[in-house]
Amino acid sequence: MYLLTGLLYPTDTDYINTQGFPETLSDINLESIGVVVKKVSVIENNRFKTGYQGGDERFAFSINNGEIDDNLAQRLADAVMVSLAVVNDIGLEEAPMAIKFPQNKINEDGKLKIKDMQGDEGFGIEQYFRLNRAVGVPSEVLSRVWQIVPAVVNNQSFMDAASFYRESIMNIWIPDDTISELMVDGDIPISNVEKANVETAYHNAFKSIEAIIGEPPSDRRKLGMKLVKQGINPDEMLGYELYYMKPGKEKLLEKLLDMQKTRDKKAAHGKTTHPREIGLCELKDKQALARHIILKSLTSISGMPPQRIFHPLS
Repeated sequence: MYLLTGLLYPTDTDYINTQGFPETLSDINLESIGVVVKKVSVIENNRFKTGYQGGDERFAFSINNGEIDDNLAQRLADAVMVSLAVVNDIGLEEAPMAIKFPQNKINEDGKLKIKDMQGDEGFGIEQYFRLNRAVGVPSEVLSRVWQIVPAVVNNQSFMDAASFYRESIMNIWIPDDTISELMVDGDIPISNVEKANVETAYHNAFKSIEAIIGEPPSDRRKLGMKLVKQGINPDEMLGYELYYMKPGKEKLLEKLLDMQKTRDKKAAHGKTTHPREIGLCELKDKQALARHIILKSLTSISGMPPQRIFHPLS
């Protein structure tokens, strides 16, 4: 089996139970990739105590009833990380690891001692550090993550797209509640360092779209055909109306063409004759466009229910 680092098991399971998962979420069967996910309580004590309440509840998983496949295990860990970014803009600072351990080391009560995971070789510093760091994520978010993880694992385009999107929001991510301040104070960064970060975030958001549909052609008809092929409506009206934020609602195709122009002129080159001025509101809008396109494509494959990205949508 493998322990997934970086992620705590959720304590609020009511939402997940309504989504068709097992009552205790002890087994999540990801059939298309041969993975079964279970809950384990990781403890550091050398001895179990009666009524013991400590330890972290984590996710562990097996591959094809006990098969050892370190590459697939790490790919699943990567898929969980980038899926969290796409589903809910959660960017884990450290990439999760998949730590291998014998399945028979899990106690009947679902407890797993750290010393039993170490084996004779012990843990490296990095493994032990990762094992002791984890974040809690709402069960509603995790239910969506587990729905798209198999598609991300099986499809390199989705893995690339979600990875680029994660890199984009790790560079810069703008919360909704800061938009009103940007509208008053101005959203063009003054700092050259921040301008470079905005360009990198913008470029990675564009790359995430390219990973799904390829290089967007400048011809509207050809671009529309590419989008339709991926199950994306080029005429869908979307965009932020939050605090009258610009650029606001437009056809998806027009937003993508505008994003391509800005990428080509400002974000993709070290030297340009155009002003290096990409606003934070513009970045937020185009990050949301990238996320929308990724999730639209994933929805058609994973069966995940549609999710609102831009808000409010009319």
